[in-house]
Amino acid sequence: MRRYVVAAIALATAWLSATMAANILVDPQDVFGTQLVRIHLNPNARYGAFRDYRAAPERYDAVLFASSRGNAFDRALLAEQLGVRSVANFSVPFGLLTDHLPALEFLLRDKAARGGRLAAVFLVLDADFFGKQPWTNLNIDSFLPPQVSGEGRFRFWWRYLTAFQLKHWQSDFNAERSARPAAQPAGGALRTGLAAAALVPIRPLGPMASALKPVADTSSEETDAPEIRSDLAHQLELLARFVSLCRQHDVRLVIAFSPLSRQNVPDEQAPDNERIVAEVARVTPVWDFDRPAWLSDRADLWLDSSHYSPAVAAMMTQRIFGAATSAPTEFGRLKGR
Repeated sequence: MRRYVVAAIALATAWLSATMAANILVDPQDVFGTQLVRIHLNPNARYGAFRDYRAAPERYDAVLFASSRGNAFDRALLAEQLGVRSVANFSVPFGLLTDHLPALEFLLRDKAARGGRLAAVFLVLDADFFGKQPWTNLNIDSFLPPQVSGEGRFRFWWRYLTAFQLKHWQSDFNAERSARPAAQPAGGALRTGLAAAALVPIRPLGPMASALKPVADTSSEETDAPEIRSDLAHQLELLARFVSLCRQHDVRLVIAFSPLSRQNVPDEQAPDNERIVAEVARVTPVWDFDRPAWLSDRADLWLDSSHYSPAVAAMMTQRIFGAATSAPTEFGRLKGR
């Protein structure tokens, strides 16, 4: 009997050790930074944004908060218009206030500890996402860094060490092998593109995720239903806290709603999105870029049906800050008190 117990313990130890080694070496969420596999199809963009900031924190005195749509913004142009040195990018897949508020609190603490200050925040919201159940801390590719969330570091890293993710080890290896014949710059570009496009989370780890459908799978009837915005009151409270923190710390705050495409958001869903804009405008002034027909008809101005191009982001920036722009005069209206 003792022999079987020892064998079972040895087998379990070997299994755990092999799992840990695979997670470190393949690094599917790109959190360990081993770089043995350069392409990751399920990166934790929330940790990635934190890591990029921590690599040179003194460089940044402003921050961009957004969903993955925020990756279209030219941060050099934003810095110029905001009158700051450099803008950190905290654009993350399906990013909501549940992501942005903890990150803002961390940045304010970190700047104060370093004897600096955060000068400006550019917050991009999404009327089609706002109020829906967030992805924050829901999946292994969406956990906030412990320095941001306040979670214990051991627990955070233990999850990434012990998660058995054979599918993701294989997919990263296959992507790496497919990219190998290309030149090094192309491989880097592919990695960047894949990271930015990673919108759908991997299989949920917790029971609360079982009822949450990915945005891409949600039917139009469900999206239009008010009950889909089950987290709306909570997120409005987080927004009020976000605005209050910026005021308390003398941080310039600019907020805008992303423009939406009629190819992605049909007419029957528009009233619900307009309701969201009105709710936010009661809390703070916000630029609304709506769902204009001219923009929806310009396929060249969209990366896909959900993500607008850098050209559109530049038009938004120019309109908000009063710079010359090629956008129609009705594109972008400031709403709220």
